[in-house]
Amino acid sequence: MFADSFHPTVDGAVVAMEIAAAGLEARGHKVVVLAPDSDNRVSSPRPVHYLPARNLKTYPGYRIVISPADMLEYLRKENVDVIHSHGIASMAILSLTAARALKIPHVLTFHTMANEAANYYSPIPIRQDIMSRMVWIYLRNLLKRPEVVVAPSNPVKEELISNGVVMKSCDVVPTGVDCSRFSPEKYDKKFLDRFGLGGKRVLLHVGRLSKEKRLDIVLNAMAELAPKVPDLRLLVVGKGPAADDFKSMAQHLRISDRVVFAGFIPDEGLPAAYASCEALVIASTFETQGLVVLEALASGTPVVGIRCRAIPEFVKEGKNGCLFDLETCADAVQRCLVRSSSMKINAVSSVREFSIDSCAARLELVYERAAKILRENL
Repeated sequence: MFADSFHPTVDGAVVAMEIAAAGLEARGHKVVVLAPDSDNRVSSPRPVHYLPARNLKTYPGYRIVISPADMLEYLRKENVDVIHSHGIASMAILSLTAARALKIPHVLTFHTMANEAANYYSPIPIRQDIMSRMVWIYLRNLLKRPEVVVAPSNPVKEELISNGVVMKSCDVVPTGVDCSRFSPEKYDKKFLDRFGLGGKRVLLHVGRLSKEKRLDIVLNAMAELAPKVPDLRLLVVGKGPAADDFKSMAQHLRISDRVVFAGFIPDEGLPAAYASCEALVIASTFETQGLVVLEALASGTPVVGIRCRAIPEFVKEGKNGCLFDLETCADAVQRCLVRSSSMKINAVSSVREFSIDSCAARLELVYERAAKILRENL
């Protein structure tokens, strides 16, 4: 597995890759990871081969590989059968190069809507429409090359096709969720007490604090709801390059006393966070799946989600959550608060088909199809 981003940076692609790797390992496979090097390496449950890299100045925490000199030697030593890229930038190109050199199948999971993120982090100012057009040209050129492209949800597959992306094969395989780890049983009153939120109605936001995640929409909704729901609070879990911007916005909206920025919470603390809050709220139009949605639902926590891309695939209005458009977040939060208790059972039942093992089994079929496509084209 090739990763554009890797620890100590933690984002959706990193989490999705690790979940897929663990699911495959539980089914008897060996997984090795190739990732950009970092000054702060962390321990990993599987072998990681680091390639020399430099920091990306426009996006703190991300790195670009500058020298893949021993990449092929390492892959040959590990006797790799299939290459699976979890990025669409430099490591996607390197992984394609390696797959062609070794004549083994290549699979790429499309985690990131790069056409929307690129403008936030471009080193030079470019009009959004021009930037988007350039990114789609790149994606059409990239995604025609893997034997199989994996889309985490049907809406993302449809969006790729509607933008002229022609792929050899495209399968929908969501990232699985650990339904034993994320469960209503992980409710912990003491968790909210730690943040001074005991006895309050608490919305939860989990994710990297970057501009494309659109936490600003949620903060505006909190300001609108302040006089209507006096005991409502927002707990923001995560860190990222836009953290200070969002904190300043909360102050400007005069809701700093209603928003708690908890920063990074270790993995072992997340199940209690989900299960102890009244609802998860997500306003990102950027999500190809939104794993946090499945984690919240598995925890029995309804989701207030924006009506965009993958989120409506998993959140059903009035059953396991509520949906909103750009201007109607506050209204959806109110609807969800009224019915949150009655939606808990539906929330849990709605994620049963997305277990880690079932999604890993679907990946096995993807790898088999990729090998068949490669054989037919050699």
